[in-house]
Amino acid sequence: MDTKVVTETIRILKNIPRTGWLQRGIPPSIAETVAEHTFEVSSILATVVMHTGNSLDKKKLLLMGIIHDWGESVAGDIPRSLTRKIGKETKKVTEKRIMQELSTISGFPELFKLFEEYEEQRTQESIVTKAADLIATLRQALEYAEMNYRVVDIIESCQKELEEVFKGIEDESIINILRNLTR
Repeated sequence: MDTKVVTETIRILKNIPRTGWLQRGIPPSIAETVAEHTFEVSSILATVVMHTGNSLDKKKLLLMGIIHDWGESVAGDIPRSLTRKIGKETKKVTEKRIMQELSTISGFPELFKLFEEYEEQRTQESIVTKAADLIATLRQALEYAEMNYRVVDIIESCQKELEEVFKGIEDESIINILRNLTR
């Protein structure tokens, strides 16, 4: 087990501003980093864990939230504008390779399994994590909108995608918690 890989990944993510914010004119000095985004996603998931019963695997849920963007420590934050050009499949294959390598090098093969599960969006944990990811992005976009940055497209995109993701969540109490966190 090489915990240095984990600590290095975290250190790198603390220094990568999210590209979508930079593309919308938000200065690097105030642009949210990937690590800050991950912290908010994890905090949203912790709130879900504290307020729900046993319908979810809580350990899996929290770990999924923590590692869902770890591939960006190697690839950088790939914005939707680039994904449209290279294709979603190319992005997915690349991120899977990176996560496979990080999992192998770190000695934590379960990280790759969690990442795959998140990407496949077939379990309740992965769907709730995706909702938390969108909510964190939406909340940050709303904050930037209040500062007069042009992020309306991100707000609208997150809201639309979030409504679709909510349709996949089976527990109405979880949906209610998540909806409350969007405000």
